[in-house]
Amino acid sequence: MKRLRIVISSDWFPPAYRAGGPIRSAFNLCALLSEHHDIWVVTGSHDLGVEKALEVEKDRWNTIQVNDASIQVRYCSEGTLDRGLWSQLLDEINPDVLHLNSMFSKDYTLIPLRIAQSRKPLRVVLAPRGMLGEAALSIKPLKKKIFLSVARMTGLFCDVKWHASTAKEASEICNHFVSADVFIAQNLPAAIPPENPKRPTDHWKIVVIGRIHRVKNLGFGIEALLKASANRPVELDFIGPLEDQDYQKELADLAGSQNDVKIRFLGGIPPTELSKYFHAAHFLMSSTTQENFGHSIVEAWAHGCPVLISDRTPWLQLQDKGVGWDWPLDADAWQVGLSKVLVMKAFEWEEMSAQSREFFRNHVRNGDAEKANLELFHP
Repeated sequence: MKRLRIVISSDWFPPAYRAGGPIRSAFNLCALLSEHHDIWVVTGSHDLGVEKALEVEKDRWNTIQVNDASIQVRYCSEGTLDRGLWSQLLDEINPDVLHLNSMFSKDYTLIPLRIAQSRKPLRVVLAPRGMLGEAALSIKPLKKKIFLSVARMTGLFCDVKWHASTAKEASEICNHFVSADVFIAQNLPAAIPPENPKRPTDHWKIVVIGRIHRVKNLGFGIEALLKASANRPVELDFIGPLEDQDYQKELADLAGSQNDVKIRFLGGIPPTELSKYFHAAHFLMSSTTQENFGHSIVEAWAHGCPVLISDRTPWLQLQDKGVGWDWPLDADAWQVGLSKVLVMKAFEWEEMSAQSREFFRNHVRNGDAEKANLELFHP
């Protein structure tokens, strides 16, 4: 396999973490690629929604060790990444491939895309990261509809290879760009932890991981949980940055209206520190209206944690696989489903926990997924 020079462009990159899945997708992709290719990352100097800059060296290349390899990362100060700097960086690196991790970012997608199109034979791979899904497009819909219409008329994306993480996302891309060149390469989660410690059997611990924002549909899950029956006390931990203070107060008030479920808001936690929370939990819950991949879902399985999720993710028929449940966003379905789940015996949960790790090992982070991500970057 020829060793390529690859530039990854992303609005955020570790140590940023507040934007969630897209950051983990970009980092885990870099970790794999760095074993075979030379990798440069161009990214921002701030985390999502945070005024204070990251504690990193800015506007220069930082060498970062990833496993047994290294990558070069440039954290660009706000306002510096214009057309001139992009031209300078591409001249300096002379890459074979430019990978873009967004649909709508001006600085990290649209500007470098335009420059790259005039630099043949530089190839462009674009990962929309779920931004063409129905739920994502319902946010600022008119603005996005106009943008997509103009993009089709001007042929803005005509020369790119589209990186879809699932067959569903490939279909979403083709719905908007009929003749798109689409390649499916599943997002890569982190590796499976070596151990799966036992959990206490005197209570149920459930975690919800993601931004505290109304679009995440968190209230739906809480309401269903409060109405469900359980054979032991239930504790629910929300882990994610606070983006809507009014919404968190609504959730807290909802939780405070009863005494059967203990609910805590733990704030944002970097992915590198999540293992102990997964290993303390019996289930991960997500009542999302759209999930393009679901890093928290697959990482829960890696830690032996079955999932209670909606049917709006790529992961379906989970009960048949013995790794969780995926219910439609119907209040009765969730209440009935949770009431069945939360009365299971300890040995039944332990069997599901072991099966979850096996499912991750065999169907999520496997050789086929890694092979597809490597093939994505070759003509």
